[in-house]
Amino acid sequence: MPNLKQIKTKKSRDEAGLFLIEGEKFIAEIPEKYNVLFYVISQKYAETHDFSRHERRARCEIVRDSVLEKLADTVTPQGIIAVCEKILYKPDDVLSEIKSGFVLMGENLNDPGNVGALVRTATAAGASAVILTRGSCDVFSPKVIRAAAGAVLRLPIIANAEPCEIFDTLAKCAVKIYAAHPRGEFLPYDLNMREKFCLLVGNESHGISDAALARADATVRLPMTNETESLNASIAGSVLLYEAVRQRANA
Repeated sequence: MPNLKQIKTKKSRDEAGLFLIEGEKFIAEIPEKYNVLFYVISQKYAETHDFSRHERRARCEIVRDSVLEKLADTVTPQGIIAVCEKILYKPDDVLSEIKSGFVLMGENLNDPGNVGALVRTATAAGASAVILTRGSCDVFSPKVIRAAAGAVLRLPIIANAEPCEIFDTLAKCAVKIYAAHPRGEFLPYDLNMREKFCLLVGNESHGISDAALARADATVRLPMTNETESLNASIAGSVLLYEAVRQRANA
């Protein structure tokens, strides 16, 4: 069994190509496309639960309760953790297949709650994929997985992306880039979100970099009243994604 304590950090998850899923609900929703290497089960869980359904998918390693508690990210762990292999998506493969769909791109998003909420919304809104640039927090961290309610497993996610490579691929695939900006040129209702596009959301504190703005086809802002400067990144991104849903529903 690999040293699972090390897989609790982004660097070690990237190096091992593994991540952890904790809790019955999220484990039950792991899609078949993900390879579960094995399950870690506490002694208490093994004594009180029927885990035969998990054994049919992968082997189960029973450990002391104290060992599982050290591996878990939650305060009151449920007693079971799945060790899964990451799926690494290539930009060309994903973006060339979006047809008339749309994708969400996060540049240097640092807050796990924001990333998780955006992935969850993107999944619910019908996005084709999510792209996270280098410098963003790890989409496979336990906090992001919980904030996304497991949605990170249901949507293709291009992680640790190089911005220049992504922008070049988007251009090659004729995907327009709409950058969310508090002083954007357009309101979302003025943009055509019925055709394929990429919504770019920037860092929580500093927004979108100048280099990324230079590659955008349009900047988009939300209407604000009462001198409100901006919204939380995940809320702004969610509102903009659902404008695409509205436009497409009325097409």
